[in-house]
Amino acid sequence: MNLNPLPLLLNFADDPLSTDCYSVRLLLEFLQLSYQSEYADIEQIGEVFESPVLIHSSLRVSGLIPIFKELVEATQTQSHWMPAHQFSHIQDWLVFNEKLKLSLGQLRQASLAMDQFLSNEEKLIQQAMQQLRELDDHLCEQTIRGENYLLGEHLTVADLIVFPQVALAWDAGVSLLPFLHIRRWINRIRHQARFIPMAGLLAVN
Repeated sequence: MNLNPLPLLLNFADDPLSTDCYSVRLLLEFLQLSYQSEYADIEQIGEVFESPVLIHSSLRVSGLIPIFKELVEATQTQSHWMPAHQFSHIQDWLVFNEKLKLSLGQLRQASLAMDQFLSNEEKLIQQAMQQLRELDDHLCEQTIRGENYLLGEHLTVADLIVFPQVALAWDAGVSLLPFLHIRRWINRIRHQARFIPMAGLLAVN
């Protein structure tokens, strides 16, 4: 839990193994917001529960984009984290992340379960590698422009959306060694001052 509170009372329904929940935890830390985290097993709750969920006073907000929007508006940091002129691109990266969940996400879940067998494992690995190539190519183009992140010179929620699934590719049995620009992008995020780890992804220090 963040120890530098701002005047917001936040409760966060959190699953430590959920990449979406981790994205929210990262933004909470980067914004230096104090929050109470309550364990919620996303898989057990089922479809009626759209993870993650943030409770602010009497307001209940679910889903990545609505939660991000609530947090950046509350802290008046929209221009940095969710610039209006980039919103369509943020949505594009959200869609890209959903595709990653269907490849890397399924592979990682099977790996963590230990007893889960995927009959289409090879196909999922091929899909994941193609998606990672697309991301690496984009980051290469950004580097040529002198920009270090998905949408420009600084972190936005687009990076926080995509980062967990990609950074945990090793857990899914997919190597990131062929993807130089992805590995550099991951390291830049991991070296952020308020970066926090999650299961399978260690802090720098």
